[in-house]
Amino acid sequence: MTQSQNARVWASRAFMDSTRIKGFTADPLPSGMSLGQMAELNETGERMSAEHFPKEVFAKYPDKKEKKQADLVLAAGAVVVSAACADVLRQFDLGHSSLYPIKLFQHDRKTPVEGEYFCLNIGERKDVFRPEHSPLVKVLGSGRLKMPPYLQDDDIAVSPAALCGPDLWVSPPLSRMFFLSDRLTEALRAAKMSRVFGFRACRIVQGN
Repeated sequence: MTQSQNARVWASRAFMDSTRIKGFTADPLPSGMSLGQMAELNETGERMSAEHFPKEVFAKYPDKKEKKQADLVLAAGAVVVSAACADVLRQFDLGHSSLYPIKLFQHDRKTPVEGEYFCLNIGERKDVFRPEHSPLVKVLGSGRLKMPPYLQDDDIAVSPAALCGPDLWVSPPLSRMFFLSDRLTEALRAAKMSRVFGFRACRIVQGN
């Protein structure tokens, strides 16, 4: 779906926010993939089936009772969203992105953590990041690009193509960031989920 020309595009800092990482672990995945590999592929927009994600995760620490989780957390490498967040996401064009049910348990592996949760597979890529107009970008040894976690509005530049297509995507080789359309961002704001997503407005740069 094409966004209106006065719409904005937003980036999320959630993957760079250490407070989003929660103390959970998981058993080996049926796909044979490690949790780290799963997390890396998910952050690069790989379309993955449910077997690539844990169906259950367990609190790491016996002396800590895990409370109901926030609307977006990183648990055992998976991007885990609340049922309320999933409900908002489903109202928009997710393209090939998917939501898979996941259960969270306390350390005893029996007592459920309060709430209902889903793994979010971001399965859409758009080649829209404009590093030449994003002065804070760093080039990693692997060739990937990285922005610092202290981003402000307009530090990230994207091409006008970001206004078209699905409402949620990543833009490799930029790592540890995902993007959202203006309308999806506004819906998440209305649902009071801004803090966990860490939205930053992007500049839309025309031409070269």
